[in-house]
Amino acid sequence: MSNIILPEYTIEVKVASFDTDSADRMRLSAVLRYQQEAGEQHLGPAGLGWRDLSGHGIAFVASRWHAVIHRLPRLEETVTLTTWHRDRKGPRFFRCYEWRDAAGHVLIEGVMQFALVSVTDHRLLRGDEFMALAPLPDATRGVGCADPGRFALTGATDAGTYTVRWSDIDRNGHMNNTRYADLMWDFMPSLWQGCEPKDVELYFAGESRQGDTLSVVVSLEKDDEICVAADTDRGRTFAAKITLGNH
Repeated sequence: MSNIILPEYTIEVKVASFDTDSADRMRLSAVLRYQQEAGEQHLGPAGLGWRDLSGHGIAFVASRWHAVIHRLPRLEETVTLTTWHRDRKGPRFFRCYEWRDAAGHVLIEGVMQFALVSVTDHRLLRGDEFMALAPLPDATRGVGCADPGRFALTGATDAGTYTVRWSDIDRNGHMNNTRYADLMWDFMPSLWQGCEPKDVELYFAGESRQGDTLSVVVSLEKDDEICVAADTDRGRTFAAKITLGNH
């Protein structure tokens, strides 16, 4: 195992048709998938990819994401995604992401908060287990986006239910976090579905397993801000807050 980790890692993305919605904009779920892949490519060569960590009985899971969206990448556009590990605060690990167009303009800047868990019982770990494998520098470089925080829904109304399917499940045995970004749009009132997102926060609160029924609620917080959340019979599984333009 090598302890050499590049300060940052960049991938080039040409936006494909399967990445986009009906308005030719990159879906937020695709944004999350590419970010997940860039992080894996960043840590993998140092022996810290998911397979290597699993061999040590540990895994990273996303817990919160906040992104400021200046503009979503468009169909057939070639863009770059740069990611870097920022720092660790106790059991919380923070990774930054920056998307740019061909002219170098920032499109999306965001921060993902991760937790370290045991692969056997999904128990939350302190984080020392990872640091013992490869201490990372305490980077001070950030982005123009605040860390993800807490938010509450007020006046939520029932929006329907969703049954977690086999295709939703990833190798960790629960719904992959990228799927929640699609669910957020699916349960949003139709008047809002075609709007351009400007700011989004996702809170991955608990596992959704195959066969679970998610009870979804929606709350209009402000004229341009809407929240979507879902619960299983074990409690909250995810919550999202999104600020929209052009609505």
